[in-house]
Amino acid sequence: MKEISTSISTFKNIIEAGYLYVDKTKYIYEMVKQPFGQYFFSRPRRFGKSLTVSTLEALFSGKKDLFKGLDIYEKPYTWEEYPIIHIDFSRIDSSTVSILEEGIKLKLVGIANKYEVKITGSSPALMFGELIEALYSKCEKGVVILVDEYDRPITNNIEDGKGIKQISRIMEAFYQMIKGYEAMERFVFITGITRLSQVSIFSKLNNLVDLSRNNYYSDAVGYNATELEDYFGEYIEKATKKHNCSFEEMKEKLAMWYDGFKFSYDGVKVYNPVSIGRFFNENFEFSNYWYATATPVLLVNFAKKQKITLESIENAIVTDISLNSFDIRALSEKDVDSQMITLLLLQTGYLTFGDREEQNNIPSYRLVYPNKEVQLSFETDLASVYSGKSISEIGIIASNLQKFAHEGNVDGMIDVLKSTLASVPYGIQLKYEKYYQSLIYLIFKMCGMEVSPEEMTNNGRIDASLKVGKYIYVIECKIDKTAKEALKQINDKRYGDKYYNDCLNGYSLIKIGMNFSSSEKVRNIDNYLFERAIF
Repeated sequence: MKEISTSISTFKNIIEAGYLYVDKTKYIYEMVKQPFGQYFFSRPRRFGKSLTVSTLEALFSGKKDLFKGLDIYEKPYTWEEYPIIHIDFSRIDSSTVSILEEGIKLKLVGIANKYEVKITGSSPALMFGELIEALYSKCEKGVVILVDEYDRPITNNIEDGKGIKQISRIMEAFYQMIKGYEAMERFVFITGITRLSQVSIFSKLNNLVDLSRNNYYSDAVGYNATELEDYFGEYIEKATKKHNCSFEEMKEKLAMWYDGFKFSYDGVKVYNPVSIGRFFNENFEFSNYWYATATPVLLVNFAKKQKITLESIENAIVTDISLNSFDIRALSEKDVDSQMITLLLLQTGYLTFGDREEQNNIPSYRLVYPNKEVQLSFETDLASVYSGKSISEIGIIASNLQKFAHEGNVDGMIDVLKSTLASVPYGIQLKYEKYYQSLIYLIFKMCGMEVSPEEMTNNGRIDASLKVGKYIYVIECKIDKTAKEALKQINDKRYGDKYYNDCLNGYSLIKIGMNFSSSEKVRNIDNYLFERAIF
């Protein structure tokens, strides 16, 4: 059984060290079999983009022996060696415009020295063009250009917006060289997190083939269900012994936690490779592995700034038009459209394609969380944003609330909620029901409870319902009204009727009406009522 590495992204090192490598070279062959090719490929962080770039570098370096036993090894490919310009922008400091320029120049000079050519341009763009021409002239072969994390200089500076326009101009001029020297290039491959837009820094580089939403390449990185079983079958068998379940049950659990990423509507669902590798390496414990290594600080900060609601996440819809017009630089503007946040969540992997819809004859896609890992982790971060508390504090709140809920102690539950709301900074509270509903829903979710916000019944929507232990809670929230009105709505609309059979099977139904006061002196639950249902 080969060892699994989740920290190495260099193809040569993985192969030579004998680590497990899931063969994706059939996709690489489809790109390189043509005499020329220029491609763009976006995926979230920690999904295998860098490994793909490294694999291409090994291939264009003519290192055929590294590919022995892989799909591409027997293909009709020449294995010719080419001059390569490989730039990884995650390794170049972009904290300021001048530092970014200096970093790019140093990288280009380093490549020039490796091939023993001279470049003297005054800007990164001019030096880039000069390097392409010099390598082409010396080697008398087309140049291979591999760019990893193309958008890192933009995303690193997007939050405060400082220098974004100037950085964009630098990068636009830099990438423009690729088109200008096309006749001297054998192959171009550019990766990043955000998809390119013809109105962005690639506006003049409009000849790239974008593979990001191509169905064939939907599982070019990540693991599909067949690969999971073929490559990790022995590991899955070991996991079944620890969790005392069957092979099929373990696959279902793995799918629930780590599968579900779709990068095109009709594409193949894939597992995140980091999550799968870490699960098998860390004693088969289900945990938030990918999320922990790709913490969406940018997303959480935007959530705080824009005060996005849980409803806007759970009802997120995008159209083909919005997908194709996304420009990462727009996030640096003062007022960011909620659709931009939705698109960012999609492109960074925190939402994925769900059902397809038609809205006004425009193809639209409902977005969903890909799996349990992402949903639990992102909702924990949202709870932190909504409450102004740290993740560890949220954990303590959730633990206390869970204890009281299991006991059927409504007064204890309300005390926890009131204490939580009392310490929420005034500046992040919103004067409408959705804010309070979302915060309470998120806190309940952190307890591992079954929670259904705005659950549909035949008479209306319940603000929140939850099932924990042997208790079912139906909750209605009001703002600047009364708890009596909230409880009356539960009874008038007979929200509890849908749980009739549960109550016959031993559950107790508790109806809770609560009112929030938005008064500066209160800003909390000012009254609540509850009653136990009798059928």
